[in-house]
Amino acid sequence: MSSRAGSVLLVGSVPFETVDDVLETCSASLGARAFALPDGEIGHRRNWVQALPHLTYSKNPDLDPIRVVPPDRVKSPESHDPELMKATRSTYRLKPGVTETALDLPYAREAVASYGIYRRLREEGRVEPGIPFQVSLPCTIDATVGFFPDPADHPVAIRAYEKAIRADIAKILERIPADDLVVQWDYCSEVLDIMGARGNYLDGRSGVDDLATEERIRRYTSRDYLAPMTETIPETVPMGYHLCYGTWGGWPMAEVEDLSLCVRLANALSANTPRRVDFFHLPSMRDADKDFFRPLRDLEAGEARIFLGIELADGVDAMMRRADAAKEFLPDFGLAHYCGYGRETPERVRELLTDIAAGADRLAG
Repeated sequence: MSSRAGSVLLVGSVPFETVDDVLETCSASLGARAFALPDGEIGHRRNWVQALPHLTYSKNPDLDPIRVVPPDRVKSPESHDPELMKATRSTYRLKPGVTETALDLPYAREAVASYGIYRRLREEGRVEPGIPFQVSLPCTIDATVGFFPDPADHPVAIRAYEKAIRADIAKILERIPADDLVVQWDYCSEVLDIMGARGNYLDGRSGVDDLATEERIRRYTSRDYLAPMTETIPETVPMGYHLCYGTWGGWPMAEVEDLSLCVRLANALSANTPRRVDFFHLPSMRDADKDFFRPLRDLEAGEARIFLGIELADGVDAMMRRADAAKEFLPDFGLAHYCGYGRETPERVRELLTDIAAGADRLAG
């Protein structure tokens, strides 16, 4: 097998019109370099968890709307203006007396439907054989807290999501064979909250804003937080985490000086997740140098494959400059975009796929 095999992680979102377009284009551009093939999170899901108000929360009889933004108006703000960011997000509250509720999530339905397309394309020889199908799921805080301004509603919403995501995972496992499946957890709001950046786009407190940074790290990397999401996924299914600095309102929502926080989080996630963690996505910054990547020498993630988000839409040479800086501290890693491609145009995504394929070849060569 080529040393390029599985060397590129597609984080999830790819802004094409259909699942067929996403799978065929990504497979044609990357071939065996692709670690897995996502369905692109098309349609309402193009705006990540901002799809949940329209697909889940608006249909729940236990909730009252506070602000409802039509789906066609939910677009990423062009700046970090807090008021503009808040105005693009629907919010809800529990009806009086509601102490438990159930959520109907879209993830299993979409995954099973997209897997059917993936399997058909594979049988027709239109996608590279041997590359698994990737399902990307939001972690609990990502999917709940930002849509409920009243912290008193958070425990009910969190319990409902934990139960619902376990049910969706069970449905996915029933319909998609383990050797065809990769599961990615989008660990974004956790990173932003630890960094104190979530207030940029929330109406109210996140429910943990009064806690010290160390307490936030303990909470979001604890077994109590991770187990409800991960413990039912068998170890025959590769599973990992995408850490992110956020793109809502422009990337990044928070600047960092180096990878120390992400390395610390990856170590804790690896230690406290109740099953093996197979891969991590760790994002970079454009001006990243050796000092930025130096914390990689402290990485203790077991056998997890590391994908560095060093493709930052500034060309192959800039990507390889960051790769060379990282190699001193982590000789073996794969490549990724800094996040999903969802904020890019389809034409630009095709160019970026060409760039990252070229970067994978140069890294292997």
